[in-house]
Amino acid sequence: MKYEFEGKKLLVLGATDLIIDIVKHAQKMGIYVIVADYYQDSPAKKYADEALLMDATDVDAIVDYCLSNKIEAVTTGFLDVLLEPCYEVCKKLSIPFFATKKMIEMSTNKTVFKETCQLYDVPVPKTFYVGEQWEVGKNSISQYPVFVKPLDASGSRGAGVCYNEDEFKKQFNTAQAFSPSETVIVEEYITGREFLLDYIAVDGEYRLLESFDRYICDDRSSAINYANLSISPSKSLPAFYAQVHEKVIHMFRSEGIIDGLIFLQGHYDGRKITFYEMGCRLGGSFYNIEQVLMGDNTVDMIIRYAFSGKMTDLSVLAEDIACYKTYGASYNFLLNGKDEVVHKVVGVEKIRKMKSVVEIIQRVYENKNYHNDRIIDKPALTVHFVAETIEELKSIVSYMNDVFNITAKSGQSMLMERFNPENIVY
Repeated sequence: MKYEFEGKKLLVLGATDLIIDIVKHAQKMGIYVIVADYYQDSPAKKYADEALLMDATDVDAIVDYCLSNKIEAVTTGFLDVLLEPCYEVCKKLSIPFFATKKMIEMSTNKTVFKETCQLYDVPVPKTFYVGEQWEVGKNSISQYPVFVKPLDASGSRGAGVCYNEDEFKKQFNTAQAFSPSETVIVEEYITGREFLLDYIAVDGEYRLLESFDRYICDDRSSAINYANLSISPSKSLPAFYAQVHEKVIHMFRSEGIIDGLIFLQGHYDGRKITFYEMGCRLGGSFYNIEQVLMGDNTVDMIIRYAFSGKMTDLSVLAEDIACYKTYGASYNFLLNGKDEVVHKVVGVEKIRKMKSVVEIIQRVYENKNYHNDRIIDKPALTVHFVAETIEELKSIVSYMNDVFNITAKSGQSMLMERFNPENIVY
């Protein structure tokens, strides 16, 4: 059997557990995969054909390695910090990379994102303050609550809602600690159902691939990485098409985004849509669900682009491809943050046998110590699944809640609150 890129060499910058999927997808295409970072025991190094102990941000060293070893393609995914180095490496080697300089700026600098959106009437929250002094920021606030976040951090690190001055000072200091430039943004706090949109650009044409609504348990802040449950298609999809889709496309085209991945996050309050963040990497995309519901996925797309400069053939993707006729979902079981040794993990195999389940990602195992630093909630188990109806989706979540658990030696559950499927609003 002849594979798509038989025998070619791909260097992937980064080797975290998420990179494992890039490695596996590339290997299925017949590609020899090398991963690089400066940790000896990074998870993806166990799966790659070759592992490099190399700083994935050292552009000159990576370029020298690629030239010496006849590497034909370089890519990365999931981590904002590796976008710029990967872009520079590909530029020096004159090979394709799926993000432009402008895309990276909009994804990693929230002021650049907001100012660009405002040029094209794409709705974003009002900004009260951008700077380094909390007292100046405090005096700029016209009313609480406000949302405070680092200018140049990703993944909701250091972000939070403040309802009074005491909370503001504490949150400002937290946000500043997560900002490489020590710069903080203070903006209006927007409410409503949080959603995520995934676009691709191919030769200056665009497709919205999918949309997800993010559901969060009542005991958790909205400023978090992992939703408890994400459901596609988003209930706000008709409003998005009606209100802002054409403006977003106009922004992409005007800013020279010809090829690439773009995800947008925002809120819909039942009347209007407001965006607060953009990304241009893997992470927003639930690619296992994509493969089932539309026959292609964004992991394969970025691998193809690294070799050929083209992600996919848009002619086979309908204009309304994101309007799935069935439902895709991602459910995260989260640990409660205590520093404990896992005694029992039960129910994984029962979940794996469900016909609706597309993929299971298990991150916590028996007899392993678990510590959550409370900065980012870390899933113990993530389940990607599909359903024909919302009622079936609710039933699947309920069943998983019943069968899955993680316990400490004391017998107490180590899980945070499970999501109640009756809280799904669709």
